[in-house]
Amino acid sequence: MLLLALDTTTRFGSVALLEEAGLLVEINYTSPSSHSRQLFRAVDEVFKISGRKLEQLGGLAVAAGPGSFTGIRIGLSLVKALSLASGKPVAPVSSLRALALKMIFPGAELIAPAIDARKGEIFAALYRLKENGRLEELLPEGAYLPEDFLQQIPAEGNVDFLGTGSELYRELITTTLGARARFSRRNYYLAAEIGQLGYELLKSGGGQTASALEPIYYRKSQAEEKKAGRQE
Repeated sequence: MLLLALDTTTRFGSVALLEEAGLLVEINYTSPSSHSRQLFRAVDEVFKISGRKLEQLGGLAVAAGPGSFTGIRIGLSLVKALSLASGKPVAPVSSLRALALKMIFPGAELIAPAIDARKGEIFAALYRLKENGRLEELLPEGAYLPEDFLQQIPAEGNVDFLGTGSELYRELITTTLGARARFSRRNYYLAAEIGQLGYELLKSGGGQTASALEPIYYRKSQAEEKKAGRQE
């Protein structure tokens, strides 16, 4: 299966083309404001570099969130359009789980992906790496105050952090967990991991149509909060 995967949930945008679960091409870029121009260019480039064509796709995968509301909408809009054009199913993938996948390595115990959610919060989750290499969710994905999230981490075991949230609150994390806190040097580009997780989802029949795709937010956008305030 030829699979196109993309992530626009943070300023670290990426697009990847995979054959089954093996990476063919990945293009990464940093977008401080809007993904639109870079994203379309990157999609064109992965097909040019690989020599593949859109009609050869077997499916698509997208980081459906959590992350930037604007970024999520851009990614989902493009994937919906490509799904409609190609007739292929889409695998919506969690950006937090993709971050956690980057940190599966020998010696890992607890894995804590964390994305800056603004307003003093993080999007985060906590996983335990099991002996079979699978991730067991200990703290569910959601929007947390950093202090609350850290207080819920079990008292034993090293904790590996990765993401814009762990970068922003590194001092707090270190103060709370001491030497147990470890900060990965892996980059934040996720298209390859989105593709790997998406491939497994599609293979198990978990793909969706374009019309069924929904973002993963975990909290209301600023526009929704304003609208709710006016209604009250």
